[in-house]
Amino acid sequence: MFNNEFNLIAHRGYSEKSPENTIHSFDLALEKGFYNFEFDVQLTKDKIPIVIHDHNLVRTSGSKGVISNMNYSELRHIEVKNKFNTNGSFYIPKLDEVLIRYKNKAHLHLELKSRDQELSQIVYNYLEKYNWLHSEKKIFEIGGITISSFYIEQIIRFNFFCINENTAWLIDRITPNDLIICSKNKIDMICPKASNSEFNMVSEAYEKNISVRNWGIKDEKDLINAYNSGSKGTTIDWPTRGKEVILRYENNKISN
Repeated sequence: MFNNEFNLIAHRGYSEKSPENTIHSFDLALEKGFYNFEFDVQLTKDKIPIVIHDHNLVRTSGSKGVISNMNYSELRHIEVKNKFNTNGSFYIPKLDEVLIRYKNKAHLHLELKSRDQELSQIVYNYLEKYNWLHSEKKIFEIGGITISSFYIEQIIRFNFFCINENTAWLIDRITPNDLIICSKNKIDMICPKASNSEFNMVSEAYEKNISVRNWGIKDEKDLINAYNSGSKGTTIDWPTRGKEVILRYENNKISN
């Protein structure tokens, strides 16, 4: 039986079937029943928060250009392609568009993608403006938001402005020292790479009231390791297939 405590988060939206970090990809995630989705935020040269993963446009669109060196007016007509053949309808969203469109419809897992020192405060300001803060929603609960980053300084900066929102630190592997850092800085969740997720360290995190979810799912082996580690969930490019993999795994355990 599928463990309802294990949450499959649509990574950059439903990115297996649609260009990542696009409105279409987020809409498709919701259409398929995945109300938790993850996306990346960076700042343009004129300090507009936009939804894109890479620091440049090469993989996203095939174009040249570094995000932090370009104004939004230069980016808004860029066609997002990734690995897909597109028809001109996929673009780089602004953060405010995402916040307006999915209010009370999803739980947003917002990754602060760059080290820009203004990023955390600007994102906080947008969340405040569009009433995403102070909802007291739990991690994974529809209507809430979780702020994540590989850069702990970004999480610390965000907590300076808003200590009561869900935060998550993305790392390679959990160590005891990492858990101390999370406790000291009031970080709610720690997120090791799925292939490095270990039951003992996950259990130690829970003992310290730190939740755990994973990232970096490459294949079914990674997914099952994340599932068996006791983590609360993972980001994944193929959430529908991922759910099927876990159901099959559970059914095989029962039959054996």
